[in-house]
Amino acid sequence: MARLTLIATSAVLLILTAVHAQWQPNVAVENRTLDEIYQAAQAEKCSQLRVAAGGDAKGYWSGTIEGFQKRFPLIDLNLTTDFSKYHDSRIDRAFYAGNEDIDIAALQTLQDFPRWKAQNRLMFYKPQNFSDLVNGEKDFDGAWLPVYLFGFGQFFYDSNKIKESEIPDNYLDLLDPKWKGKLISTYPNDDDAIAYLFSLQIAKYGFEWFERLAQQDVQWVRGSATPFILLSQGADNTSSERAITFSTTHLDGFNPAVKSTIPSKEEYFSWFQTMAIFRSTKCPESSKLFVSWILSDEWQAPLSKTITTPLNHLNALSGNEIYTNNKTQTQGFRYFENDRAVVEWWKTQYETTLGPAVGIDPNLIY
Repeated sequence: MARLTLIATSAVLLILTAVHAQWQPNVAVENRTLDEIYQAAQAEKCSQLRVAAGGDAKGYWSGTIEGFQKRFPLIDLNLTTDFSKYHDSRIDRAFYAGNEDIDIAALQTLQDFPRWKAQNRLMFYKPQNFSDLVNGEKDFDGAWLPVYLFGFGQFFYDSNKIKESEIPDNYLDLLDPKWKGKLISTYPNDDDAIAYLFSLQIAKYGFEWFERLAQQDVQWVRGSATPFILLSQGADNTSSERAITFSTTHLDGFNPAVKSTIPSKEEYFSWFQTMAIFRSTKCPESSKLFVSWILSDEWQAPLSKTITTPLNHLNALSGNEIYTNNKTQTQGFRYFENDRAVVEWWKTQYETTLGPAVGIDPNLIY
């Protein structure tokens, strides 16, 4: 009996320890201006602010880097772009090795943030406009926050080779023989977001659609930015037949001949790239500055003219309707990412047809 009591007591202590590790008092919303936080950041003498940013082309975050460095020139920002799945792997390895070196993560792997919070690895921080951040996309304790909207499902096409009137208004029409040899797509078994996009279409058209699409001589590539880049590079090349994709995103600074249009009869999707500060940071004030700035009206307001932001009031001013538009939504992918069994099931289905994703890491090329 004594032994059983000891075991039971130890179990209770473990549970209480786990709960205590995750509990935090209500964190006050930031009341300092950006300039005041900047002064505090300079005083902490941070040698370098290190940000791990998810993406598969350096151009994803170039505007952010330039904007921050111009606004706060005395903070040395080291923002590294790579696949989110590689960033989170390295972050976890560093944690278990006891040599954490990343201050902030901004990733597509949305399942990481609840886990890191449960492990008591995240700093709780609420920037000035915390209350205006989209509900459902933020942690109410301030452990993680939405920063940028990304999405897939638009048609991007080479306007030198295809007229806008020729672009289909649905994905089923991509099975037409006229598109054979013209398609570029990211491997859906190499990227969770593309895996989710394909799952939406298979739910509508069945696996027959996917099997027939795979017979259309698609150029399968690694990296969700790669199709856009390849279209841009081939836009002035008459010998290139590749002219259309739906599994990519726009990057600034590339060939303006690449245009886009939204399929009127399809569901596509959007999600917010999510950001968190690690408790282990040696640059807490610089980290708070970066998060406060990236979510400030100062930075987000100009963006709201072309995209949805995580700030409700800016979306209202710009007339953005993404939260009431039935053709896209921002919660589906978050649910998808947090059910890893479902994600891996889908990726296995894709790999059964396409084989393993092959090709060089696009971050090493573009």
